[in-house]
Amino acid sequence: MASESTVDLPSFAFSRAERERRYGRVRALMAERGYDALLVPCNTGHNEVHMADVRYLVPAGGFGCEASVFFPREGEPTCWARSDSQPAEWFRANQDWVADVRPSDCTWSENFATSIRERDLAGGSFGVVGVGPTLRCPDGTVLYRTLARLREWFPTARFDDATEAMVDLRRVKSGEELAALERATEIAERAMLAARDVAGPDVGEQRVYAELVAEMVRQGAELPTLVLWGAGPAPLTMTRVPAARRLARGDVIYSEVEARYAGYIAQVRRPLFVGRPSAEWAALHALAVEAFERMCAPMRAGALLGDAVEALTSFAAAHGHRSVRAPMHARGLGEDRPHVSMQRLRPELLAQRLEAGQVFVVGPNLETPDGRRRLAWGDSVVVTTDGVRRLGKLSAEPLVAAG
Repeated sequence: MASESTVDLPSFAFSRAERERRYGRVRALMAERGYDALLVPCNTGHNEVHMADVRYLVPAGGFGCEASVFFPREGEPTCWARSDSQPAEWFRANQDWVADVRPSDCTWSENFATSIRERDLAGGSFGVVGVGPTLRCPDGTVLYRTLARLREWFPTARFDDATEAMVDLRRVKSGEELAALERATEIAERAMLAARDVAGPDVGEQRVYAELVAEMVRQGAELPTLVLWGAGPAPLTMTRVPAARRLARGDVIYSEVEARYAGYIAQVRRPLFVGRPSAEWAALHALAVEAFERMCAPMRAGALLGDAVEALTSFAAAHGHRSVRAPMHARGLGEDRPHVSMQRLRPELLAQRLEAGQVFVVGPNLETPDGRRRLAWGDSVVVTTDGVRRLGKLSAEPLVAAG
């Protein structure tokens, strides 16, 4: 697989059939809960993962574009888009799901109020995304003033939390969603190859990081995205910011690289070695690849999540190693659940059963018995009735930069 882009990639477009599938599921949820409308506020935090439900209903955005959605149980939705940096016309031109796209100056509460009044729903019942806690955001994601003003203006209305309900609704992916995730995985792999091609002794970390991100953009990916990065002779931690240092022969780049395509997020975990890895690193790399395979082996529709975790922990223990960090978590438009952390292995989490169509990053982090080396190897996978299918295509051979 070449790391250079040689073709112009068309914009990814979701079909009208996919629109009807999603809208039907959302409206069934609304009918069950008695909602007259769903309010989906704008929040571009955490690399835009808090925009997941906006993107689920209006397939346009990325690059920090700000928008909110008023989604009625009956009739067509309205998208309010920040217009001073990305005009509403752009949102209309880049999708055919929502025709009513209006400019906003970020007065989201006033925008929602306009939609409520237009539909004569002043005393209605509303599901609000972002009120309650969600993964990595226990305080919720809706702005305080947005909800406070709506409650003030519509005192007889009911505003309920619809946060986790929408997370559950997005859990299982359609064929079109899987196609976007597969493309995102391919882009993440190409980005790692681009980093490999430029890395080497005396090359700055920032230059390697820049080439990795540039390749994503060349391949049609969106920014912002998550890249966790650590480099050195034996890095034990990763951060969001590459260091202002130069690589040396024998260094290892320890990373988690996510690519976002059409809003969908896929992740690969690949160590990048500057020069041929030592015998110790080669052995740890081989163990991490086998740990990935052991974790994936029991994963299929109906299996317990705990079966994959047990496969990892027993394998690591048999080799005198320790599994650290988060060896697997769900992926899609945002912070999908479940999320497995080795520090929080609750019984109710391990008792969850996998479903066909769920997508996970499976990437065990192994630590040597002396605690001096860590390495992660992983890929995005989709659960099927027969097991899991890797979304990535790169081989398990170590990525080795010149040196």
